[in-house]
Amino acid sequence: MRKYLLAGAAALVIAVPAAARDNTGYIGVEGGVLFPKSQSVNATVDFTDALVTDIGDTRVASFKSKTGYDIDAIAGYDFGMFRLEGELGYKRAKLKSGSLNSAFLTSLNLGSGTIFTGDEIDFNNKTSVLSGMINGLVDFGPDDGINGFVGAGVGRAKVKQFSDSDSAWAYQLLAGVRAPVSQNIDVGLKYRYFRTGKLNFNDEFGFTGTGLGSGGTVFFDNSSKFSSHSLLASLIFNLGSAEVAPAPMAPMAPAPEPMAPQTQTCPDGSVILATSMCAAPPPPPPPPAAPVERGERGQ
Repeated sequence: MRKYLLAGAAALVIAVPAAARDNTGYIGVEGGVLFPKSQSVNATVDFTDALVTDIGDTRVASFKSKTGYDIDAIAGYDFGMFRLEGELGYKRAKLKSGSLNSAFLTSLNLGSGTIFTGDEIDFNNKTSVLSGMINGLVDFGPDDGINGFVGAGVGRAKVKQFSDSDSAWAYQLLAGVRAPVSQNIDVGLKYRYFRTGKLNFNDEFGFTGTGLGSGGTVFFDNSSKFSSHSLLASLIFNLGSAEVAPAPMAPMAPAPEPMAPQTQTCPDGSVILATSMCAAPPPPPPPPAAPVERGERGQ
């Protein structure tokens, strides 16, 4: 019996529609997969031997990242059709592939007399992004069913990669759907396109020449922008629900006025109820007695 009661209660919670969430605050957590876009790295080489021609700034590598993860915490306010929220997010992905191109390695080895393959250079094998964003969102659809939203956000991001870190302004584009599972809880699915402004990462690699070669330093410079796509699952808790106004009660019909009792007027002029009987009239007075005639005296 207990399991049937629990199952019934769970079904009831799922079946209860969400109350209107307009003019209420909300908090939530989101998490999902991150798909970073590839980035390029430039480099210059400064040989210590003045007789060896330095290598000018040139693109030397392209790096691809593995699928990573994207999580965030949000807090906002629902003004009705429009929502405003703050977001604190964290993204992380490991390096999938990346190597120095053969033309650059050939020029470097010729000038230094080395046989570098590129494995000697240790690029940080992961990328992480910490961001704080302000989002504006427009909702469409009913609050008590599946509804969609689109929006955008701006903020600041700190990116760590290539053994360095830098901060830049960032923006994002958002779209998704939400559905209520109770009066205060929504679940959803959200797409995010995220992009930072220009980032400047610098790293260097010193080397010693062999034979007649020259030693020197390789200066790496990545001045690209970090961008990614994410697909997130959302769990939203609405802090309050607008109370549904009770349906107005139909006005009660006024009580009928009591009917005046029916009366009748008796012959004696008294007024009595129609259901009563008038008093019997008094009997008529008796007739006067006839006078007695007297006879003659002495008879």
